[in-house]
Amino acid sequence: MKKLTLSLAAMALSATFLFAAACGGGTNYEVNKATDLAPEPFGIAVKKGNTEVKEALDAVINEWNENGNMDKYLSYYNELSDEDLSPTAPVGLKLIWDLSSYTETLDMYTESGFAPYEFIHNDGYAVSDGSAAEGSYSVTGLDVAIACQVAESLHCKLVIHDVLFDDIITNLNANSGKAIAAAGISITEERQEAVDFSVPYSYSTISVVCAEGAGYSTLKSLDGLKIGVQKGTSAHTIAEDAMKEGGYTPDMANATTIQLSSSTEVTTYETYSAALAALQSGKIDVILMDTLPAQLLIKHA
Repeated sequence: MKKLTLSLAAMALSATFLFAAACGGGTNYEVNKATDLAPEPFGIAVKKGNTEVKEALDAVINEWNENGNMDKYLSYYNELSDEDLSPTAPVGLKLIWDLSSYTETLDMYTESGFAPYEFIHNDGYAVSDGSAAEGSYSVTGLDVAIACQVAESLHCKLVIHDVLFDDIITNLNANSGKAIAAAGISITEERQEAVDFSVPYSYSTISVVCAEGAGYSTLKSLDGLKIGVQKGTSAHTIAEDAMKEGGYTPDMANATTIQLSSSTEVTTYETYSAALAALQSGKIDVILMDTLPAQLLIKHA
C-alpha cells in the first residue's frame, strides 16, 4: 500500500468527547482515548489462500486510499450514522451500486452495530440473516461501500449476513464460495492464523466510555473497575491479556506493560448496545471500545 489517509483517524484520536446522554438518572458520558494503547489497523478478512478476492479488495482499498475517497467515505458515513445530521455526498462519490445483473455471489459477514463502518439504515443494502426477518432491514457504512465496489469488480451480487461479531470469522471460513468478513476488524497475529487480510483501510484507537468527569484515559487507570467489552473484539483481548500474569504490552515504541489486578472485572457482551445498557444501570463502570463507534453510541444514548 503506497499511502493511507489518516485525517479522520487523527480526528478520532483527540483526547475527550463529551455527550449529554440523558439516561440512567441523567448521567452524562465521555469518550476518552486510551493513551497507553496503540492505534490498530483495520482490515477486511478473506479465507486463507483466496487470492482472487484479496487482490480485488487490495485494489479497491489502495485506489481509495490514494485518491482520497477513503477519507471522504468515512466522513460521509460518520455523518449519515448521526441522526442529527443530513450529509450531502461529496461530488463524484459513488453511493449506489447496481449488482442485480450478476449471477455469482459475494457473501459479506458483518455485525451491524459498528457505525460508521456498518450500521442499520434505510439507504443500505438488504440483509440476509437466514430467518423470517430476511430482507426486513438494511445495512450501510464504509465497509459496505468497499464490499459493493469489490463485488462489482468481481461481477458478483452482494449478500450481507448480519451475525454476532464473535462468529464472523467462523462464518467466513465455513463459506465455500467468494466471501469477506468486514466489521472494523483489527489485524492481529492471532486472527492472521485463521484468515488472510486486505491491506489496512482505516486505523482506530481504543477508548474508554465512562461517566463525565471520571477522567479514565488509560487502560491502566481501569485497574480495580468493572470493564465492559464486546465479545471477540480487540478490546476484549487486550483487557483479558492485561489480567493475565505478565500483563499486556502495547505494540508501540517505549511501551510499558499494563498489568490489571485480580480485583478488576471484565464482562463480555454480544453487542455494544448491551454494554451501554449495563453501563447505564451501574452494572459496569466503563466500556472499552473503538473511538468512532463509541462517540456515536453515546451521543444518542
